[in-house]
Amino acid sequence: SADAAAAADVRKKLRERARYEVANNSYAKGIVLTLANDCIGTGPRLQLLSDNTNTNSRIESAFAEWAKAVNLAEKLRTMRAAKAADGEAFAVLTVNPMIDSPVMLDVQLIEADRVASPIGSLLPPVDDIDGVTLDAWGNPRTYTVLRQHPGDLSAWHNQYDLVGADSMVHWFRADRPGQHRGIPEITPALPLFAQLRRYTLAVIAAAETAA
Repeated sequence: SADAAAAADVRKKLRERARYEVANNSYAKGIVLTLANDCIGTGPRLQLLSDNTNTNSRIESAFAEWAKAVNLAEKLRTMRAAKAADGEAFAVLTVNPMIDSPVMLDVQLIEADRVASPIGSLLPPVDDIDGVTLDAWGNPRTYTVLRQHPGDLSAWHNQYDLVGADSMVHWFRADRPGQHRGIPEITPALPLFAQLRRYTLAVIAAAETAA
């Protein structure tokens, strides 16, 4: 099935390989940054077309001020880069009283590693897809978010929070029907990136020898 093909151990290995290439391969890094910058740019802007131009201007200005206060554009670019390298991006819509704005709605980014079934649950329910709990119609109902990153040395993987689907933004591309978790978009190019590094080093070595 689609979820079995994108199981937790498979996605973990693909994420590690993709992150390695993005961190150490200039071509992969450039591709991911280009995707993020071209897709998000300077961030979304609100445009109202009601008959009251004064109200339109006030609401548009308020949205722009809130987006600047929460660094919306930067967070969206991070999410787009994570979608390419990690396969999916998560963001929780929460209240942040420290925001310098009358609207205290914040967009809190969560790395894909933290959305997972707790370690203590050896046999998770059938409707739980590695942290994504589905309802009877196959819609996401809740997300299990680990309080600490699994990669932290002092992480307790049995401590988690349940986030409702109405407060979670899960951005990924479903390549197959019934797929509920994403895989890195650069997965098909991972072998080519490794060969590209070897080719680049071989060209440099040949130039040095010829010189």
